[in-house]
Amino acid sequence: MSKTKRFICICSGNICRSPMAVALLRQRLEARNVPNLVISAGTLGIQGRRAARFARRAIAEVDDRLAQVIEGHRSQGISPSMLDVADFLIVMAPNHEEYVLRVRPAVADRIVRLWEYAPEGMNLRKIPDPVGHDAEVFRHSRNLIDQCLQNWLHDLYGPGADTSTE
Repeated sequence: MSKTKRFICICSGNICRSPMAVALLRQRLEARNVPNLVISAGTLGIQGRRAARFARRAIAEVDDRLAQVIEGHRSQGISPSMLDVADFLIVMAPNHEEYVLRVRPAVADRIVRLWEYAPEGMNLRKIPDPVGHDAEVFRHSRNLIDQCLQNWLHDLYGPGADTSTE
C-alpha cells in the first residue's frame, strides 16, 4: 500500500483560497488514487471561521461531495508541527512562502508555489485573493486554483484521470 501524502494548502486568512484548494486537491488526488491527507491553514492565525460564502458557493457548483468538504471547514493558523509533517506546502503567494520559511527554514524543499503552475502565458506572481469580491471573482479563483493544481499534479504524478471543474 502507498504511503499517505500530506498536503497543506496555505493562504492568508484560511477562508477563501486555501479551503477551495483543499476541496479541489482532494478530488484530484482521489481521481489519481493517491492516498492523501489534505488540510489548510493561514498565515494570519484566524481561528474557527467558516470558509467565505462565495468560496462555499463556488465549490458547491462543482460537486455536492466537495460542498460537504468546504461546509465543514474552520480556519486555523499555521503551526510549526504542521509544517514539520507535511510532504507538500502549497502556497498561494510569495508572502505565504516567506512566512513559512521564517517559521521553519528547513521546509524550503517542500514548498509548492501554486501560481508557477498557471496556464501558459498567464505569468502570475501569486494566486489573487478573492476576499471582498463577488461570486464571479471567486469562480475565477476556483478555476485558476484548479488549473494550477492539475498542472502541478501532472508534473508530479504524470497524466492522470482528471475531472474538470469547467
